[in-house]
Amino acid sequence: MNWRIRPFICFYIYLIAAALVFCLSATGAASDRYDPFDSKDSFPDLTPVIGGEFVHNIGNLQMNITNWGFVGSMPNSSLPMRDSPSAQYPAGSGIEYLYAAGIWVGAVNGGIPFVSTGYPETEFRPTSDPKDTIYRTREGDIRGGHFPSHADDDNDGSWDEDFLNGHDDDSDGLIDEDFAARSDQMFSCEYFDNVPAISLIWPEHEPMKIRVRQESYQWGEDLMNDFVGVRYTITNVGFNYLTGVYVGIYADLDAGGRDRGTYYMDDQVAYWQGIHCAQKGSAEYPVNLKIAYVYDDNGDDGYTTGYFGILFLGHTTTVNDNNAPPYPSKIVAGFQTFRGLQPYINGGDATNDFERYELLSSSGFDPDTEDPGDYRILLSTGPFNYLSPRMSIYVDIAFVAGSSFEDMLDNAATAQILYDGCWYDLDGDPETGAIGRESPVVGPIDDYDPDPCDSDGEKFDVAKYDTMWSNLDCYYEKWAMNYSGCYRPYGVEPEYYMTGIGGREYQLHWITGAAPISPNMRVVPGDHKVSVYWDDLSEVSVDVMTLEHDFEGYQVWRADEWHRPLGTSEENGPSHDLWSLLDTRDLINGITPDKGFMGPPESGGLEYEPLLHIPDLDDYISSFEMSLTEYPDDSIPCPPELTSAECDTLERLVLYKLGREGGKRYYKYTDYSAKNGMHYFYSVTAYDHEIKNGLPVAHGRYNSPSVNFEYAVPYSSSQTSDEYDEEKIYAVPNPVTAESMAPWTLGPVNDDASGLKVEIRNLPACLSTLRIFTLSGDLVYIIDHDGRSGNGTVAWNLVSRNGQDVTSGVYLFSVKPHDRKFSQKVGKFVVIR
Repeated sequence: MNWRIRPFICFYIYLIAAALVFCLSATGAASDRYDPFDSKDSFPDLTPVIGGEFVHNIGNLQMNITNWGFVGSMPNSSLPMRDSPSAQYPAGSGIEYLYAAGIWVGAVNGGIPFVSTGYPETEFRPTSDPKDTIYRTREGDIRGGHFPSHADDDNDGSWDEDFLNGHDDDSDGLIDEDFAARSDQMFSCEYFDNVPAISLIWPEHEPMKIRVRQESYQWGEDLMNDFVGVRYTITNVGFNYLTGVYVGIYADLDAGGRDRGTYYMDDQVAYWQGIHCAQKGSAEYPVNLKIAYVYDDNGDDGYTTGYFGILFLGHTTTVNDNNAPPYPSKIVAGFQTFRGLQPYINGGDATNDFERYELLSSSGFDPDTEDPGDYRILLSTGPFNYLSPRMSIYVDIAFVAGSSFEDMLDNAATAQILYDGCWYDLDGDPETGAIGRESPVVGPIDDYDPDPCDSDGEKFDVAKYDTMWSNLDCYYEKWAMNYSGCYRPYGVEPEYYMTGIGGREYQLHWITGAAPISPNMRVVPGDHKVSVYWDDLSEVSVDVMTLEHDFEGYQVWRADEWHRPLGTSEENGPSHDLWSLLDTRDLINGITPDKGFMGPPESGGLEYEPLLHIPDLDDYISSFEMSLTEYPDDSIPCPPELTSAECDTLERLVLYKLGREGGKRYYKYTDYSAKNGMHYFYSVTAYDHEIKNGLPVAHGRYNSPSVNFEYAVPYSSSQTSDEYDEEKIYAVPNPVTAESMAPWTLGPVNDDASGLKVEIRNLPACLSTLRIFTLSGDLVYIIDHDGRSGNGTVAWNLVSRNGQDVTSGVYLFSVKPHDRKFSQKVGKFVVIR
């Protein structure tokens, strides 16, 4: 590299009794991010999530989320999360567009500017409390109701007052019992800039005592699965009065395939502002977009052809004191680009808080780049004039991807429409939010016109503390309604822009109508089969916008031919093109295919009766039914001979039988075409119907199978002592060649360096030890196997106990059962490299 090697921050996190050493690149080019250590101290008390466990993986854009001020997985770094998708698009492709992107918060305190950064300096961290991790939820969580449906989940007179963070924020003795769960996949966390360990890593850091609560959202439906939304809620938890507050996103944008070496060296970055038409129902509506984006200059010969952008959607707005910047006209304050080893004075990266604040508060917009290179950008918004103690502001952004520039703009416009949400009558007063006046302006104000866009020109004197409802967004509404560049069918009224009508004075962000939420599901692999189980959550949930029960049916999906491309995993699923539909079942209501799912399997239904393995199940059901009938408000003690999961299922079944809230019905679909040893993903999604005059009339909205999936590998059954035949134990494939293993070969990862396997099948239904030898008797590998649960397969990755790939030759395997009812087996297989 011909530009500077940036500092690396090394820190150690001790888990249980073991010390794990990780390393973080502070900044710089990807090739400079391999240097493992610096002279930083170790911090065993921190709780950052750095393992790649939280990835938005239900959409076509997959992104890694952390709880210490940045998103992205830092591909090719030394952090455990490096193999997780950073900003991978399309999902499952291994093509990335981001190294890391961190939040910057800048403010003035006592006349001195301060900036806390999430990246490249990691000056935000969670506390050492183990509860300060990342939390996962989704639309439909019983603790996460929100408007326009019932939002007061704990019925205490407040709504969404208990942020999802593992703490009792409202001091009512309950934890996370009343928050707003949005989207098909939501992650929630919080972090601070004044955790003591930060100053040990960054001695020059001056904390402002800022807390950031971060929520990120993703949807699975095809129309909405190319972006990830993020809300940052920034709170002054100190005692200083902060002024001139700016918020920015600093991003190291790298476009290219992970397997292409220095893929990040030929990028271009740019900023686009303009009007783009967004589809909403049968019409299009103009959306004012402001987006910074990256693309590969030459497209890597047709491989990296997508675009990835960062879109500022909105922020806290104020009415009387003009604390926030005007929205939407001034939502972006500036756009800066950085490249190479330039000093700050010549346009290089900032090195101290004075320079960082100058960048944040700059109103300049750098030109689009012309020379291919490795670029970083800073996109900022502000100023918020003040942030007093205990005061909060929020900023909402979206990370957006597309297959082309126009496709990225389409997806960005969809993100903006979804963020804008809808207007709601929160106070129940029809006089507020009427005749287009959505904003309360508090007096005293003289000669005030509440609607400067109407023709009457009337003005009022508003007394002190009195409220005048006003149409403050009238110019934007007027422009939008008169804009002729977007298609609008004849007769369609532009009510979308009429804020403050019908008593609706409160804007709900991140709200959209969508396909039904997907059911809870699990998969159970078996011998040449995989069984898929799910509950009836989709049927009992209402549409978040219409509040109607519009469920129509289920779709069962399977993905084949997955080979774990670089940057993908079992947890994050396959690419969209690998999914195929296995079955569709729906209500019998005149809407095709009218292929019902109700009823037991013998009558063609999919209903499943769980817990049949429990002796005296009917007695337990009767006991639970009696308890729930006589003591409906009490919890049922779980008999000691049952597990808590079994008791929960029993209670759900009885509640359903009694027609009570919380009851569940269960379904089962078995795929008998699955082949042992192959890699599959299964999904169950739900779709709805359109309703007219209270009746279903047509198919409605469908969800993507990526919204709800599980990984499964079918296996041979273990042999019981009654049926045991050692001759049935064999190795497959045999001979072992690249061609014979190709159908189930996976890309290598850290915990599976080869991605290869040979299977030994039909092992005994007991504890056994498998030993693999060379033909000359040298021990190659030992595997312990437990076949008591029914799994009769063990897999070996062709790596010796010394960590070396085995060579071509004849290998012996010995299966020694620990149960004398089973005899020992010796077999062989051939490896041809």
